[in-house]
Amino acid sequence: MRASLILVLFLAVRIVRAAEPAAEPTLIEQPDAFRTLVNPNCSHCRDEAKRRAGELKDKDRVLCWIRGKYDGGAIPQRFFLNPYRVISDTYGVFVLDADAGYARGYEPSLKFKFHGWRNGVMVMKHEDGTLYSCLSGLAFAGPKKGERLKAIPTLTSDWGYWNDRYPGTVAYHMYDKYKPVELEAKGSEGSRKSRVRVDSRLPADAVVVGTTDGKQTRAFPLARLAKLGSDGVVVDRLGERDYILLWVQATQTATAFRPIAQPPAKDAGKPRALTLMAADPPVPAAPFYDKETKSKWDIAGRAVEGELKGWTLVWLDSVQVKWFAWSAEYPETSVASDR
Repeated sequence: MRASLILVLFLAVRIVRAAEPAAEPTLIEQPDAFRTLVNPNCSHCRDEAKRRAGELKDKDRVLCWIRGKYDGGAIPQRFFLNPYRVISDTYGVFVLDADAGYARGYEPSLKFKFHGWRNGVMVMKHEDGTLYSCLSGLAFAGPKKGERLKAIPTLTSDWGYWNDRYPGTVAYHMYDKYKPVELEAKGSEGSRKSRVRVDSRLPADAVVVGTTDGKQTRAFPLARLAKLGSDGVVVDRLGERDYILLWVQATQTATAFRPIAQPPAKDAGKPRALTLMAADPPVPAAPFYDKETKSKWDIAGRAVEGELKGWTLVWLDSVQVKWFAWSAEYPETSVASDR
């Protein structure tokens, strides 16, 4: 009887362990799971809003790049990133990892394609065979192993919010061939199979604002920002330096900056340290102001009114992402306490 009980317990332990994610990185290669969109034609948000007015919704999530020509641009996820997941473009390499809950961009290139998942994080492949994490931009296999792609300043927002404020920014030409695609609730099997055991400091699916300066990383729970109840500014610390998180409640958008403003041109003045505050009462187009000049700032870190109009805050590499992916990619990350 005792021997039978021991055998049952032994088998139960083996079954539980077999069901646990692997402790070592697991690569699931599935390059045909999603096509890659390469260098689509471009237009402007105000024009594309009219072209697909019946299908493009104000609450459609968009990935926005917030610097560069035309003050950046916006990509409606349902039409472009849900079906393609990787866009190789002359404005940037844009990715959506729907399972891990993040979208972001890297320096322009036409040479990347979707490849699979590793550690629950989406992977893309360069034409030279190098494999890169879509979350960190780190090359983990291939000719350029150990190199890291340069992230470009991005945030996620809603189409209506962005188009109201930046109608002249870039948008992809929404030809009829681009059909809206809804995400499947069950997600991607490849993502699930490749995941490692989750760091227990936070729930696996908790959304964090992950930030990095290239040496250190930080995870700030989005739930803490949501508790503000309105647009706000939070000061946190990454290593030895402060950074700020700007938060827009209506679109659930958070992005990180150094509290340093740069002039629009090199000969327009020197960078300035600023103290950002939330406007009271809230101002949708410019929810923040700086104490030093009272200039008004938007979620893209751009002064839109006042003495510093046209100046921009220094973007800190940041992304809204689920904890299981961030902690797998950056196991040594610090976590802002929930207080």
